Amino acid sequence: MSAGPVFVTGGSGMLGRRVIAALVADGRTVRALARSGRSSAAVAAAGAKPILGDLADLDAVRAGLAGCTSLVHCAARMEGGGQFLAYVADNLTGTKHMLDAAAAAGVARFVHVGAAMSLLGSAAIDGADETWPLHEPKCSGYVRTKTLADRAVRAAATDEFTTIVIRPAWVWGSPDDPQLLAIAGAVRAGRMRLIDHGRHEIVTSHIDNVVSAIVLALDHGEPGAAYYVFDDAPITIKDFLSGLMRTQGLDLPRASIPAPLARALASAMETTWKVLRRPGTPPITRLLVALSSRPFLVSDQLARTELGYQPVIARTDGLSRLHAATPN
Repeated sequence: MSAGPVFVTGGSGMLGRRVIAALVADGRTVRALARSGRSSAAVAAAGAKPILGDLADLDAVRAGLAGCTSLVHCAARMEGGGQFLAYVADNLTGTKHMLDAAAAAGVARFVHVGAAMSLLGSAAIDGADETWPLHEPKCSGYVRTKTLADRAVRAAATDEFTTIVIRPAWVWGSPDDPQLLAIAGAVRAGRMRLIDHGRHEIVTSHIDNVVSAIVLALDHGEPGAAYYVFDDAPITIKDFLSGLMRTQGLDLPRASIPAPLARALASAMETTWKVLRRPGTPPITRLLVALSSRPFLVSDQLARTELGYQPVIARTDGLSRLHAATPN
């Protein structure tokens, strides 16, 4: 275990709060970057000392990093979070700021939360692992910049500065998950449609399994390496969504549209949202179609071998826990 404090970014978010709590439970002292009073309260409630500032506030970052021996970088602008340059500023430039500040402060280990979606390209994702190349899909500013940040993190590794990327798939399991709530809202409004009947298999990553991998990466893993981390087995999109909706007291509709029609609708809707400057994301996006119209099957064997990773919660147990945590 690293002796000094752990610095966490994105600590007020869904994943970051869980990371802080797990680190505190593991006996570690945690500091967390917080952009506002509300964020400060959230990270303090999770068990961290708030450091007021953001990824662009280098003075605050440097002060917060003093004496820290490791850093967990969870902060990111998520899908639907604005124009491409905003993604670049937060997901790429912000990550580079953290890398530079951490290296200058003598931080020994930098763990970055990447995205398995960076595999998305022209080929089907079937049997992929860490040897497969990452891509910069034009359909998503989020994924493009996560790919660029992933490369920057791995390239920054030196003999004195170990950098590691943890790449989860669909992160789920939290009752306040915005994606879960959005899907449930679409089901209630009668707008939910499967693509290709949801028949394709995917990998998923319960939030507790992701947190476990992050904590392991603070003490294990090779410099400059990346590790995929998933739940116990693949599952079809239909079965996974059905399970998620049952936790919300809902039945997944049977309605489905073919992938070619879904792609056309997604392109048209994204254009409409952009031209009319509508807030948020359309009900269907090109990224959603890309993820739903083919298998997304990746191995996490390297994490099991080099990090000692094993899922700490099975999907069935995660669904039961999510159901119990959802207000009736």
